[in-house]
Amino acid sequence: MQHFKSKNEELLRAIATVIKQLRQEKGLSLNIFAYENDLQKSLISRLENGKNEPAFLSMWRVAEALGIKPSELIKKIEEKLPENWTILEE
Repeated sequence: MQHFKSKNEELLRAIATVIKQLRQEKGLSLNIFAYENDLQKSLISRLENGKNEPAFLSMWRVAEALGIKPSELIKKIEEKLPENWTILEE
């Protein structure tokens, strides 16, 4: 079970890093990004701090708000993880 928890945390850190980096590249504060895209500021904050396990629909909305396809967002997250990374028990 500990292995699963650490894998979840690793994935949440990658998600947090990518979303925050992409938002900052757009030059937007968290408040403005959330407001302009009709997203909850608390959701974005939790995602950027690795405190929220995002729902698929939330990730889709965040991707579109960042101006990229959801598949591109997932690809960028994958790039932050070690090669051949898997969340499943090995």
